[in-house]
Amino acid sequence: MYDIRRLILLRDLSERSTMTAVSELHGITTSAVSQQLRILEEEVGTVLTRREGRVLRLTYAGRVLVDHTSRIVAALEEAESAVAATAERVTGVLTLATFRTAQSRFALPAAAELMREYPGLRVRVVELMPVESVPALRRQEVDLAITYAYSFGTRDLPVGLASEFLGNDPLVLIAPAGLREEVRRRGLVAARDADWIAARDGAPSIASVMFACREAGFAPRIQHRSGSFDGMAEMVAHGLGVSIVPEMSLSGEHRALVAGPVADSVRRVGVTYRQASSARPAVAAAIRILRTVDVPHELVS
Repeated sequence: MYDIRRLILLRDLSERSTMTAVSELHGITTSAVSQQLRILEEEVGTVLTRREGRVLRLTYAGRVLVDHTSRIVAALEEAESAVAATAERVTGVLTLATFRTAQSRFALPAAAELMREYPGLRVRVVELMPVESVPALRRQEVDLAITYAYSFGTRDLPVGLASEFLGNDPLVLIAPAGLREEVRRRGLVAARDADWIAARDGAPSIASVMFACREAGFAPRIQHRSGSFDGMAEMVAHGLGVSIVPEMSLSGEHRALVAGPVADSVRRVGVTYRQASSARPAVAAAIRILRTVDVPHELVS
């Protein structure tokens, strides 16, 4: 019978491509990873990896084995969840990942309520973007993740994960005082000649700016970059240009900058989890509480 620990190393190698990355993930040396994978190849009786430049790729046999490993790990987690469900108390550690702008709206109220209802449960909150938290879910580094997907894009969850809708986070145009009224009258096209503020190229939110402006019939002239929505709002407040941000990201002092919503553009916020863990009492309780977090009306509609 194959060793599950070696199978997990192979699975992680399939995602991370280098021995160094797998060794850092598991806190062991690269030589130990290499040795365990050589033993696994001897057990299987065939080559599982091949080198392509500086990375390792799985052979067909390796990919087949990783596919089965995912099902094996899920079955083990289902067994753990079933046993945990027989306990009289909800205990242990629950790790909830959240992106920054959902922290105060969803994650922290849910964490506080979980600890109030279940004194024996320890709740950890970690800040991760969905591009980080979804892989972390698959690797069982976190138990749930508050994630989002833009309405104008497509989102396919990896096999074994599920997501439950929590609310819509509308995208809004923020603009300096002199331009807000014109945008309210004419729509986004009024900002055609304005300087734009956006995230760096490749960041998820840049797509919202490009999509909205393309739908309005122009390409934005991006003059300023910021790594945070707070930073973008600060630039708008100082008259440097306009931007598109999620409504949920705006602090009270920056809400006056809103010129109006961006048509048909929202972030759909949800809680994502492993299907195999859904029966675990702590996970089920967290999902239940997240459903009932008191959110503003505009996020529910």
